[in-house]
Amino acid sequence: MATMATEQRKGAMRNGDMSMVEMVSFAQMLQALDPKIARHLKLPNWFEEVCERKDQCEFDETERERFLCAYQTLIGNGTLGQLVKIHGEIHYQHGTERFLPWHRIFLIIIEQALMTVHPDVCIPYWNWENDHEVPSWLVGFTPTVPMPSPLSPITVTRSPGTTADLTTIVSNIPTVMGNGTFSPFTSSLEAVHGAVHVWVGGTMGFIATAPADPVFWMHHCNIDRLWWDWQQSHAGQNPNLSGTGAQSPVMDPWSYAEPQTRDITPLGYEYV
Repeated sequence: MATMATEQRKGAMRNGDMSMVEMVSFAQMLQALDPKIARHLKLPNWFEEVCERKDQCEFDETERERFLCAYQTLIGNGTLGQLVKIHGEIHYQHGTERFLPWHRIFLIIIEQALMTVHPDVCIPYWNWENDHEVPSWLVGFTPTVPMPSPLSPITVTRSPGTTADLTTIVSNIPTVMGNGTFSPFTSSLEAVHGAVHVWVGGTMGFIATAPADPVFWMHHCNIDRLWWDWQQSHAGQNPNLSGTGAQSPVMDPWSYAEPQTRDITPLGYEYV
């Protein structure tokens, strides 16, 4: 299902307005085709209505290459640097009930950007409950990410801890998932999330630099997956947000409101 932002871009491009995107890709132009024309074209199965996020260990070589190609393109055109900068700013996205909904939107923003390069690329999740090492196909991928002025470029580094340490960290997940209300659930899940950041080390160890590492996005994709799993058996348990600052229901700097983050299907993806 197309997201609100995608539909707005399509409409703008059909009307000749390219100002909504800094760099228009050919994938975006295909998405913006008049449906009457699109019906008569035969194209590969790129533009799925629902993006299927799956375990990174299930990626084949082509999927890995296309993900890394798209990621490198976002580095080159400055998109990733802008997102890293946003994460380093204060949006009350840590230590509050905004943590899960804010990062859900953050994932969608980069996923949509990745899909402007390769429309069949969805963010995979790193299921550290089963895979107690940094994904092997990312070990040699340590790019340098240019940052908006006056920030310095970030070269990705890692210094992962032992398998035993990660096993200890993720052993908390059954307790986390056993929480019956949102507040203790999000707090305990965020604690595990933070411990994994520390375990990976290097760039992942700092709020201002972590999103430069592709491990960040796969880690947060897994956090989002766990939240979605928890939501299935805890209907009506949502963040208590009504106000400003740390209580704002708007996931700034974007216009998504917290109620829009409660169901992932309208947001255009699912976990498989």
